[in-house]
Order: sequence, then C-alpha cells, then structure tokens
Amino acid sequence: LNRTPMFDVHQKLHDPRTRVLFVVAHPDDEVIGAGGSLLSRFEQCQVVHVTDGAPANMLYAQHAGFNTTFEYADARREEAAMALSLAGIAENQIVELGVTDQQLSYQLVSAARRLSKLFTQIEPDIVITQPYEGGHPDHDATAFATHAALRLLRRNGFKTPSVFEIALHPSRDGKKRVLDFLTSGAAEITTLLLDEKARDLKQQMFACFTTQPDLQREAFSRERFRKPPRYDFAAPPKGGLQNYENFGTVNDSDWEALVREAWSNLFPTEAKPH
Repeated sequence: LNRTPMFDVHQKLHDPRTRVLFVVAHPDDEVIGAGGSLLSRFEQCQVVHVTDGAPANMLYAQHAGFNTTFEYADARREEAAMALSLAGIAENQIVELGVTDQQLSYQLVSAARRLSKLFTQIEPDIVITQPYEGGHPDHDATAFATHAALRLLRRNGFKTPSVFEIALHPSRDGKKRVLDFLTSGAAEITTLLLDEKARDLKQQMFACFTTQPDLQREAFSRERFRKPPRYDFAAPPKGGLQNYENFGTVNDSDWEALVREAWSNLFPTEAKPH
C-alpha cells in the first residue's frame, strides 16, 4: 500500500494498533470505500451495518433472485461476512442494527441512541462513517445518526472518538460510487493509493457480492478519507443537491422535517441540527 505524503496528516489512520469502528449504511459500503486500504490494516477493527441492505419494496429482492426480502437480507449479510473475512474481520466483529434498507431516515432517533450505546461499549479510537452529501438517504441518515450519537456522548460526559469520513458519493443515478468528496470546507483529505496486493484483495472482496451486479468495480486505484466538516443536516449539503427522489422513500422536504423532529427529540434545548 502506497500513500500520498502531502495528505499523510492523520496519523491514527496509519497505526495498526488503533481501535477502529466503521459505521456504514449498507453491507458493502465499507468494502467499496475502504476494502483495499483500511479494513485489513487494524488489529482491532469492527463494522456496524446500520441497515440490512434489503428494501421493503419486493422488486429489489425479486430482481436479485429472491422470493422474500428476508431471504435477500440474509444473502446480503452472508456476502458481507464472507468479504470481511478476507480482510481478517470475523463475524463477531460485525454489528447489525437491522434497519430496513431505505427506511433509516424514519428511525434517526433510535439509530442515534443505539449507536451512542455501542460507542460506549466498544470505545473505539476512531469512527469512520459516511459524509452528508445528498446522495443515498441511508448514507445521509447514517451520517446524522453517527454525529448525533457522538453529541449524546459528549453531553453525558463521555470521551468521544475521532471521526473520519469515507469517500463514497453516489452518482446521479444512484448506481455507482464516486470515491471522492464533494467540495467543502473540510480539513485535508488523506489519499491512500492501492498497490497490487491491495487491489487484488479488494477485487476478491467485491467478488463476494453476487447479489449486487451493479456494484462499481472500477475504483481500485485509491481510497480517500477526511475529517468531517461542520454540517447543518436540515439544509442541503454544500456543493451538492439532494438526490433522494431516485430511491422513492423520502423527498428533500421530508428529510428536513425528519431531521428537525429527530434533533428536537434528542436535543430539546438546541435549535439547530448540526
């Protein structure tokens, strides 16, 4: 694994002794964004899949060759476990919150509280999660829930881990993943360049996801990470437009209302969801 020295500013990402927790929306997001670099790097690495990867709309399961969404969710769980095992991550290092795919926007409060509890139990040094970029609503809901969970910890006097974001922005059609970030005022980006061994590992992990024929298989040259900017989750993300309509479960105005409601529930004395 090579690295770009000018971006080599986050030393914790280069220390194998760091306790790392990935918090991602779907069972494969962590492999797409970090399968060649970070997943196999750390001695203590765990992964949280917030959703089950199986939308309630049966068309998704049927398209993948399954009769029920439960069968589809089981298949996605098994694929992820097989892929992560190639990086040395055992099944007991994978946590599943089990939220139905594309429904996380409606469970922001419970997700934040469950993640907060997990953080106190696992005590990671670093949490790596998804940025708020207006792509897949589950990605943005995962970002919200993660930041809200950390805020809950701080308000209750707990030490909080460092947070990094994984570059995993969906394309306009929602089918591809662009391994880069939208333009923002965030801190420097750490770019990890994948050597032949790392690319081979990532390709082997991708091959485990047989239910995902549209999985983007081209981004094997680099993976990118950064410290998060300061977000206003109730406003459209800077540098991008919300793209929720492609997924048919929540629209832009719904998102704003859901975020404000969740924030007032979690932090009744704080007005702005940030």
